[in-house]
Amino acid sequence: MKHYAHIIILACLLPCTCTAYELIGTATLSETLVAQHYTINPRLDAVIVVDRTIPSFEYQTFYCAGSADEAEGEQGRLHFLEHIMIGRGGYEPGKLKQIIAENSGQSEAATYFHFTRFTLRFPKDKFDLAVEIDRNIYYDTVIDEEVVEKEKKIVLTERSQRMTLPARRSANYFYGLIYGKKNFNGLGAETFIQQLEPIGLKDYYENYLREQKRLIVIIGDVDIDHVLTKLDEAYGNDIAPVKVYAPQFPDRDVLGKRLKNSSNGLNFTIFRKGWYTSNLGNRDHAGLLIVERLLEKPTNSLSASLVDSRLAKSFSVSVGSYKGFGLMTCYAELPHNTSRNTIQDMIHVALANLKNISDAELNAARSQQLNTLYSAFYNRSSIAYSFGGAFAHAGDPLLYPKLIQDLKSIRTEDIPRIIDEYLTDDNSITHSLTEIESPPRKPRTVGQYVRAVFVLIGILTVLGGIVVLFVWGIKKWRRKAETITSQKVILNDEIFNPDI
Repeated sequence: MKHYAHIIILACLLPCTCTAYELIGTATLSETLVAQHYTINPRLDAVIVVDRTIPSFEYQTFYCAGSADEAEGEQGRLHFLEHIMIGRGGYEPGKLKQIIAENSGQSEAATYFHFTRFTLRFPKDKFDLAVEIDRNIYYDTVIDEEVVEKEKKIVLTERSQRMTLPARRSANYFYGLIYGKKNFNGLGAETFIQQLEPIGLKDYYENYLREQKRLIVIIGDVDIDHVLTKLDEAYGNDIAPVKVYAPQFPDRDVLGKRLKNSSNGLNFTIFRKGWYTSNLGNRDHAGLLIVERLLEKPTNSLSASLVDSRLAKSFSVSVGSYKGFGLMTCYAELPHNTSRNTIQDMIHVALANLKNISDAELNAARSQQLNTLYSAFYNRSSIAYSFGGAFAHAGDPLLYPKLIQDLKSIRTEDIPRIIDEYLTDDNSITHSLTEIESPPRKPRTVGQYVRAVFVLIGILTVLGGIVVLFVWGIKKWRRKAETITSQKVILNDEIFNPDI
């Protein structure tokens, strides 16, 4: 037995003999699409979906850290690094974009609340290049004085453009309440961005961002064995242990509160009401998606009544998943003369009515939601984003396709329970951003009117005096001009007509 053990150990030490990757699970998306979930190394997982309808592939990399995971007053570094990594990587300035363009590819990146995403798209024969670029960005991104100063200008411009948007300011206030941050801003404060230095950013890149769990999602015309081989060659030998960071739990001290901020120049009021709910892995998440559909349907719904009655310029409901919790949010743009209490009351009435929905109404909402999910399976970017979000928020990228089974299992009796359990005022935050209100005017007294009349008479008197002086000056100037002209005529006559 000892000899067999030695043989196994020696075999695994030989190059390309033993692989690090391992199949964790699978999920059927449709008759032709199956998602396969692998672990590549302790810090890296991969989801692969073979789709040969188009001769190309989507390659998305998710780092499980986002702006909400950054400390108060230090938000913005991940967004800043995202710019550098996708724009420069470890290549010479401008070289990465050139390589991507010359190989008919596309690239983009974004920072979210709990993950940072990098996207590459290429024709199917460029898969090895995609892995090479991804590996370069992960291990070798150059962070020097030149690139940092260049990105400061770009990021500050982006920030100035976005911060003028009322919806952006409203979102920052609202999610500041959710996460217990006074100045929530994923782009970072201007003063913080200005003082960023290469040494600090490089340390953050190497000792924070790269230590996060990652997920690579590959969807398209690819060969699974080749994909796994290339990922194993690139990352299989990286066996560094996972570092656990403190999760960002929501601030529950603000539950049940109604808060308001004001700003200059708004031509409407932005209203948000959010309830803390279950996470993506909970079956109730599917029930909340059905409630969302019922509140937003085109007719006989909360959304329709608010907009049709012109109490709201727009109204929407969204159910989101975050790290360790969920959030159901109502968003509205209201004319300034619409009372926020009116919106609150209408939401209460709508939720109370939903407790008595029929099987037909439930089935209609369920069918619409399932249609949305199935449609997403044929949009590579959308389904990849769903895998990445589920991985970052709940640790399982295949929770999204499993949501279909949860949706099919929801019954009418679940809806009243879900509303009573989650959608109550004491489990919600209500926030509004409105125009700065001018102080109310006090009624004028008789004395104030008398003073105003005397002031007006005084102004008219002064203006009349100025007009009189101006007219007198014009007349005096004309008389003087006529005298001078007459003298010139006489003088000319004496010179040219001496006999007269």
